Amino acid sequence: MESYSDFLKRISWQGPEFGADDAFFQPDGRVYEKVKQDNHFKNFYGDTVVFDLEKKTKKKVSEIIEKLYDTVPECFSEKLNESTIHMTLHDLSASDNLGNAGSQSFNNEIKLLEVIRNNQIKPQTIKMRTNFVINMIHTSIVLALVPADESEWNKLAQLFDAIDSVKSLDYKLTPHITLAYYNYNGFDAGSVQKLKEVVRLLNKESFEITLNTNKLVYQKFTSMNDYVSVFNLL
Repeated sequence: MESYSDFLKRISWQGPEFGADDAFFQPDGRVYEKVKQDNHFKNFYGDTVVFDLEKKTKKKVSEIIEKLYDTVPECFSEKLNESTIHMTLHDLSASDNLGNAGSQSFNNEIKLLEVIRNNQIKPQTIKMRTNFVINMIHTSIVLALVPADESEWNKLAQLFDAIDSVKSLDYKLTPHITLAYYNYNGFDAGSVQKLKEVVRLLNKESFEITLNTNKLVYQKFTSMNDYVSVFNLL
């Protein structure tokens, strides 16, 4: 399990300024897997374990999303539905090929049920706070989160490790809530400047979020705007 101090060092790059050059913004190729050239979401299949969020939290996040789209809509693809807002605990499978995703998710579901049978998921809450609105690998703009303290981090990291036994990832947990995926076609330097300004304003405020394992859910998706809850892990 990653230590709290190592986690804090790993996310030390996060800050109040939007991380991008003052030039034409070209999104990462991962955007093209999920978004069509007309900026509507593609069919994209897979499964995941997420924390569904309280209504009041979703409302606050939705207000941030609205601010972004009201200010610089040209920077983003199709808007995410409020119902899809979540914090991912652990990615499982993802593919633009339904057959590949289907076979992988079937195996993941069986292994995940074993995790539940072994009582690896306990009733608990995890106190988090928002960190910054940040540029996540030129793919999406997200609201980064951090646990309130070391004990809260340990609870979250233990849950991540439990799901990692289902499918091990080659990257570590960086808690966040996705706000928007970037425009397939990129955007110009003038829009970058406007985006930087609105992010700077958004990052003047922070709020607390409580995650609850009774809202820890196994979901399958058919696009980045279409998620179906299969079962709760508790």
